[in-house]
Amino acid sequence: MAHLALYRKYRSQKFADLIGQDPVVRTLQNAIEKGRTAHAYLFTGPRGTGKTSAARLLAKALTCVHGPAPEPCNECENCHSIMDGSAMDLIEIDAASESGVDNVRETIVEAVDYHPTTFRYKVFIIDEVHDLSRNAFDALLKTIEEPPAHVVFILATTEFNRVPPTIRSRCQRFEFHRGTVQDLHKRLAQVAEAEGIQAEPAALGVIAKMADGGYRDALTLLEQAMVTADGPITQEHVFQQLGLISEDALDALIQAVHNAEPRPIVEKLDEIYRSGRDPRTIVEAMLMRLSDLMRASYGLSSSTSNDSSLEAATRSLSVEIGQADLIRLQGRLAKIHALIRDVTIPRVWLESSLMGHSDPPPVAAKDPATVPTPRAASQAAAPAPASVQPLSEDPKAQELTTIWKKVYDELAPQAKVVAVRLAKTRIIPVSPGVALVEFERLVDLDYVQERPKAQGAIRESWRRHGGEGTELVFGAAAKQAPSPAEPETVTVELPLEGSRLIAAVKDVFGQPEGGKQT
Repeated sequence: MAHLALYRKYRSQKFADLIGQDPVVRTLQNAIEKGRTAHAYLFTGPRGTGKTSAARLLAKALTCVHGPAPEPCNECENCHSIMDGSAMDLIEIDAASESGVDNVRETIVEAVDYHPTTFRYKVFIIDEVHDLSRNAFDALLKTIEEPPAHVVFILATTEFNRVPPTIRSRCQRFEFHRGTVQDLHKRLAQVAEAEGIQAEPAALGVIAKMADGGYRDALTLLEQAMVTADGPITQEHVFQQLGLISEDALDALIQAVHNAEPRPIVEKLDEIYRSGRDPRTIVEAMLMRLSDLMRASYGLSSSTSNDSSLEAATRSLSVEIGQADLIRLQGRLAKIHALIRDVTIPRVWLESSLMGHSDPPPVAAKDPATVPTPRAASQAAAPAPASVQPLSEDPKAQELTTIWKKVYDELAPQAKVVAVRLAKTRIIPVSPGVALVEFERLVDLDYVQERPKAQGAIRESWRRHGGEGTELVFGAAAKQAPSPAEPETVTVELPLEGSRLIAAVKDVFGQPEGGKQT
């Protein structure tokens, strides 16, 4: 016999087994007891929360030989036929693969005219109903609105908003919620005991947290850990098998960033990299751990096990860092997470970003020797960005600034909107082979990041002018507000049009050569 996955083997066979959906269970059972069942139901909620299982339970309760009953007996022929998938009067449709109008007409519209062969009702379960085409919904509408007395429809969807209002209004809606970490942990412990598997409570807690409220996902992760474990399932084994990062490693990295210690940051990142974790996974794990620390700082439980020592360690670290710094770290990592998917060398960029976060703020005063000299009047048609300047006398910084000015000079007459967006930027060498294009205004950074073609044009010009050995990354400046000494500038966000727009463009870029307007 073929192996049966845990989520199928332990599918709820009674309403009492449907953990975490008490309001749904109570309402359905009351309706069956009072004989006030509906002809159409709509089950909505995230994946893996029991919608299809509840649909089959409702079908069993309605068609049980001893029913309709609030709880199916699971012993009669009707219940067994639904459990083993041989019931002829239970028609299950996967709308993701049978979304066309012809499928609906053949499988549903024409079939409702025939009475059930053995059951009390002919039950149609349509999974992922939101994937039906518009014509299929139109074909289904009249049948759902006035079905024969022997037909019951149960629709399930993870995207309620994609179900047409005409269908929704004809169904009784039941909303399924994500399971809590405690509910998932309890269910995993039950399954592990039934399978004769020893598992540490902390290991089950990690799996419960990773399942993100989905019972099916939790059982799938547990089965993966069972297959790969040579003995009891330990927390360390779960971390290794699922590609996760231990809390100890995350705490050490977070402390290093908080304490502004560049060397421990690099050492901890190298240690995590050697275990096979990618930069995006590291950032996501840090955000999850910071969420636990933030909850602990407010006195909320974040642990999934009954280990008081883990709770105490989490609470102690949250107090050490403090709520204000926890919020600041979360905001910084959220920005890194949003940007890291677009970076060509994410490992180097993450390292420099975390170390840059630990750097002290730059001094307000600048060395007059570092301020670039004004450009000649003959080059005023494409002025260099006012804030593009080296941070020091470092030759590499000056070389990159020179290249960046050439890039700006080339793009200014060709792509003026992009040039305006680059007008408040500067180039900063962050590590060997990587330079940061720092935007003073977030609106300009968002504009460039949302346009891959603009980024491609910038990088191509950068390579042409001698920057082929240095990778460009885009990021926001630490301070968004300009200093009082900076001159007032014209921004492109002003509602300009017509002659006012032409005048503003001339003011920014100067008169084109030959006096011709573009």
